[in-house]
Amino acid sequence: MKFHAFCTDNIPSSLINQHLECCKKLNIEIEYHYVSYENNFLRRYEQHGEFITLMMKYSNEDVVCFLDLDCIPHNKDILLKSYNWVKENKSFCGNAQNISHTKMRNHVYAGASTLMIHKKSWEYLGSPSMSCVFEDGFTKIDTAQLLTLRADQSGFSYRLFYPIGYDGPEEYQLSGYGKYGKGTLYPATYHFFALTECLDNIPNLWKERVNNILNNQKIIPNYPSCFYEL
Repeated sequence: MKFHAFCTDNIPSSLINQHLECCKKLNIEIEYHYVSYENNFLRRYEQHGEFITLMMKYSNEDVVCFLDLDCIPHNKDILLKSYNWVKENKSFCGNAQNISHTKMRNHVYAGASTLMIHKKSWEYLGSPSMSCVFEDGFTKIDTAQLLTLRADQSGFSYRLFYPIGYDGPEEYQLSGYGKYGKGTLYPATYHFFALTECLDNIPNLWKERVNNILNNQKIIPNYPSCFYEL
């Protein structure tokens, strides 16, 4: 099991090191892939999906695993179990997300923050582009979302990591499941969301969660995700 992370070349080395240290703590192999920073936000958004598509096309790995730079692992056992399931079933698995501010809000999908894809599942579903699609300047289809949409349309089985809780205060409705938001705790990873938008002043919350992992401390989010509280 090896993960791949997409990075632009303006990312501070301190952030890369924090991410790497969390991976090392759990003995998780990861490779960072750099592209030139684009000043246009929409273009940067597209680059992420293009990177995933290229990895799916050209990687020699049967299961290609992705981890966002603002998403850090905290449970290797769950990651390994999920990886083995993906490998055995030639399927995919990822963190549950949606686009809560559009009419696609009820389409929960395997997000790119933590994503494991068997190449045969991607090929079976038509080798979809993993890039986002914009309409009038807003996200219509998010990065990697088309993979899940294709699976839903064809009845193809896959798995999702549903959120346990989140730190907030920003929060989003995850269809009928409950809520997630800034700093979401998933079963195997912690996803800060949009950390690269505040590179000039890395939030203390991110540093706190990194330290939780490095010091073997359980992450306890501020709010539960499920409305009936797990």
